[in-house]
Amino acid sequence: MRREATDRLLVASVLGLAGALVAVLAGMAEVALFVAPWMVLCVLGATRPSSGNHRVEIDIDRDRVVVGDAVNMSVRIRSDHGCRVRVQPIPSRSFSAGTGSGAVTEPPAVVALAADDVGTDADEACFEMEAHSWGTHDLGRVALEVREPFGLFRSTGSASVRRPLRVHPTPRELSDLITPWVVRRVSGTHPSPESARGIEYADIREFGPGDSVRDINWRASARSNGLLVSQRHPDRASDVILLVDSFVESGHDVRSVFGLVIEAAVALADSHLAATDRVGLIEFGGLVRWVTPGTGSVQLQRLTDALLSTGLYANAADKELPILPPRAMPPRSLVVAFTPLLDDRFIDAVFTARGRGHDVAVITCEPTERLPAGGGASGSGTGPGTDAERVALRIWSAERAMTRDRMAEHGIAVVSWDGTEPIDMVLGRLRDRRRRTIRTGGAR
Repeated sequence: MRREATDRLLVASVLGLAGALVAVLAGMAEVALFVAPWMVLCVLGATRPSSGNHRVEIDIDRDRVVVGDAVNMSVRIRSDHGCRVRVQPIPSRSFSAGTGSGAVTEPPAVVALAADDVGTDADEACFEMEAHSWGTHDLGRVALEVREPFGLFRSTGSASVRRPLRVHPTPRELSDLITPWVVRRVSGTHPSPESARGIEYADIREFGPGDSVRDINWRASARSNGLLVSQRHPDRASDVILLVDSFVESGHDVRSVFGLVIEAAVALADSHLAATDRVGLIEFGGLVRWVTPGTGSVQLQRLTDALLSTGLYANAADKELPILPPRAMPPRSLVVAFTPLLDDRFIDAVFTARGRGHDVAVITCEPTERLPAGGGASGSGTGPGTDAERVALRIWSAERAMTRDRMAEHGIAVVSWDGTEPIDMVLGRLRDRRRRTIRTGGAR
């Protein structure tokens, strides 16, 4: 705490000294009586000890919320001397400001009574703050202002107590999921190509030993000389692995690009877990981390927490990475990769997963930066280097197109997403690409 004088001390000192000077020089005792209270106030304020040390306790009612939810925060203060303290939380800028606006909404300050060591009860300063942006935030920092008695001095400072809060993205309901090529022999919602008990119609065949009477197709049997039974595709579950690219390229809006990865990955994880699929996560960047595939709402929390704590690593980092861990990827899983296609090591990891026989699909999260329009060979561009930047952009786009073609040759469907369209439309285009890949013989 830093102690400093207030304007009241300056006013009291000037009035007291001026009145005393006038009373002595002019011999006017009534002036001395008039300024005597100000002089007494200065003496009492200067001789009173400072407010002393302050001990702050900060609590939040929960450690996980969704974007748009409110968090209740309580602050209790203990001091060597009982006093009134002005408390104001200092949340992070990303927590207080929405993703689309730079305006920061600061919670109002609250004046609370600090308890002393004798046993005085302390007031509890309560705050309700709304989470505007996903991520991991620390709400354990508050600004303190203590005004001492008589108002001549005040002490200002801040206190920090670690109180992490994880803000999850708003879950998006997907109208349809990515149908895997291979499913597990566990009941789920994905139609299996084999014939057994299920909902989706497959074919008709003659009645044989072991067939149930309930499977007899009486309408088809009435038009034939024997009994016919209906075959159906059983509904099965699948293993889904979210492969996240945590490499970043300098010069791009990292939060915008990686924000698309977070939103799409959480939406897919939530929808596939609701369909009784096992969902896992692999973070591939400066290091390799993974979450073992699992089911249930607890697994969704594990995946979201892992995504929010994902570290971003420089694209230029020269580091040998281990291969993708086999135990984190069950055999013949559906691997959905989220990447801006800016690092060759992650692209190699995608081809490695495909080479192991996994069903791989890629969603490219495009950088939001675009070159300004205008410019040309005549030099009428918007700034120096415009033509060079335009040529570099064309070369970069051609390299990305070649990478997509290579992936398509290996049976990997690729779609791009810049965040302007709903994720459902992106998944619809991805399903169409996968069907075309199967027809052209790309799937193995």
